[in-house]
Amino acid sequence: MVNTLHLLALLGCISTMCQPLKIRGKRMNVLFIANDDLRPMIKALDPEKYGYMHTPNLDKFTKDSLVLTNSHVQQAVCSPSRTSLLFGRRPDTTKIYDLQTNTRDVGCKDCVTIPGLFTEAGYFTVGMGKIFHDGTASNFSDPQSWSDLNGTTTYKNYFMGEHRYFNQSWLSVDEDKTGQCRDSQVRDHAVSWLRNLSKSDGDQPWFVAVGFRKPHLSFASPRRFFDLYPANQTRLVDNPYAPTDMPEIAYASYELQNFPDVEATGFKGQINETLVDWKVI
Repeated sequence: MVNTLHLLALLGCISTMCQPLKIRGKRMNVLFIANDDLRPMIKALDPEKYGYMHTPNLDKFTKDSLVLTNSHVQQAVCSPSRTSLLFGRRPDTTKIYDLQTNTRDVGCKDCVTIPGLFTEAGYFTVGMGKIFHDGTASNFSDPQSWSDLNGTTTYKNYFMGEHRYFNQSWLSVDEDKTGQCRDSQVRDHAVSWLRNLSKSDGDQPWFVAVGFRKPHLSFASPRRFFDLYPANQTRLVDNPYAPTDMPEIAYASYELQNFPDVEATGFKGQINETLVDWKVI
């Protein structure tokens, strides 16, 4: 068995000069985890400011990790930022500024991605959940980046999990009664892969990428997480208004407005318009 290295959404060093990781001559296994829209409100990073947060696993992780606290996205939109990170190039090179265009069609036809680098280096690579942006923006998670198992883990067979709660902006889900949320399915799928790969007797190292969609909306999540933050103990921001002279392009609520339950409230998404209280907490 080769040693295992766990990485949390990192690897800015993805260029032709970078080489897959070695420690004392051994090629390391890699677990790559990505979260969607994760605001780093982690208790261990600032106990005074975030003391009310329940982040025990991330707290433990930060104690044994290189923590970068001045990292910024290349562009504050999902596909452009993911494409920039995974291809190691700026948006003005990838030519991605929206959620539909595939960079392999416009800017990076033959570019190597992070998982692709490991694949080329002889690693077994498999992804699940949201790593690349979904659908046509990546031709279903960039099949050429991953190990080929006769198409069973790539293209439309790439594991995303079943999206059961897509019509509700907010829902406290009892997974035992109504079924798992998508991230829970991805978690279990990843654990299964990791257990099987860890039992392997072969010498081939592996790269496993696991992408979680939360805390991106919709806010339909397992009840046990909502229970950590009782509504009567939750404090909303003191100033809910937009900054003075904020450019209109910096404001968007169209994703929230797309949910039927939000539309039913009459919410139009205007600047400084707020939801009715029952939709806020």
